[in-house]
Amino acid sequence: MANGVRRKAEIRTFPEEEIVQATISEATRAARVLVVDDERHIARFLEFVLKKAGYEVAVAHDGEQALARIEEFAPDAVLLDLVMPKLSGLDVLQQLRANPRHAGLFIAVLSARSFEERAGEVLEAGANLHCEKPVAPSSLLSELAGFGIAPRIARIPGISSEVAHEAV
Repeated sequence: MANGVRRKAEIRTFPEEEIVQATISEATRAARVLVVDDERHIARFLEFVLKKAGYEVAVAHDGEQALARIEEFAPDAVLLDLVMPKLSGLDVLQQLRANPRHAGLFIAVLSARSFEERAGEVLEAGANLHCEKPVAPSSLLSELAGFGIAPRIARIPGISSEVAHEAV
């Protein structure tokens, strides 16, 4: 207390601490899922189910919107309808798989068309999963979790998801 003036203690942060905090914050955030379906009632239903399960969710209603939202939202997973206006789900899937930035993006194709005839085509094009609509919410959530896309997951190498769940 010099000259009768009190100063708040200066809190200094070091760049390494900021990086660690940002990494921990990013590592324990809710997993992001983009729902892409031109049938708005289906998109709203999937959005509701995923939000209730703890995911952060964004929605697009056609292929062009999907590509734009992927760049803005940076999802961990995409639930992609196959038959849509502007760009089909297959076109979106092929564009994403052609881009090295999206090589690790989990993509599940949802299709109301004959499951058997489309499954091979979409899996060959790079989808991680093909689900026939209507998809049961419990099955969808199980499939996402099975691929490591849980509502809150640790994304720091060497830290198990159990440790991250306890920390959150």
